[in-house]
Amino acid sequence: MVACVAWVYLRHAMDVVQPFYAAATQADPQQLKSAGRRLEHRVTKLREESKPSGSWQTVFTDEEVNGWLAVILEEKHADLLPPSVTDPRVAFTAGGCQVGYRYQGRQFAAIVSVEGDAFMAFDDVAAVRLRRARFGGLPLPMSSVVDEVSKAAVKLAIPVRWTEIEDDPVLLVSVADALSTDEERRQMERLELRDGELLLAGRTAPRPSLTPAVATQTPSAPGR
Repeated sequence: MVACVAWVYLRHAMDVVQPFYAAATQADPQQLKSAGRRLEHRVTKLREESKPSGSWQTVFTDEEVNGWLAVILEEKHADLLPPSVTDPRVAFTAGGCQVGYRYQGRQFAAIVSVEGDAFMAFDDVAAVRLRRARFGGLPLPMSSVVDEVSKAAVKLAIPVRWTEIEDDPVLLVSVADALSTDEERRQMERLELRDGELLLAGRTAPRPSLTPAVATQTPSAPGR
């Protein structure tokens, strides 16, 4: 009887879906597609718009990010996700973020959700502090999340480092030149999470000229 009760509780707990994920996956598909296209357009504009010097800033909504994840990622980059992971979604809140996805393993299936904070640790180094993870409604060991994130970073050739803040794992990612061009270097200095929005800001400076100096030579005197 105890085993039966425990099994029923376990199955019920694994069926729990966090509210942010339920809301994100119920969004209208056409609206998601339009939002994903807006995000692509904004990133392209930011990269191509010439700003030889001064500051830059852009804001992405969680609807736009979810539109990109639901449509663009699936259409163009489906191979980036492991077979066991589908339907990733995010939610931005003031000072925090939530990430969720559908996990289908050999024996169990559930919605995995992770809560954390994002901020700039240093210029051009973004940090994500992982505070809590769940497998459905059950606590998920943070070591499992760290392992999966590290494996994904290796697959995508993204250099990452890990540190800790009060026993919480903190992911450090270099974002140097992520939005730069051949003529301009765009340094990221600010990352701010708001309700429904992610703000990125920084400064732009022209790249140093790579034109080599022309060597001069004094001609020899006649007859020497």
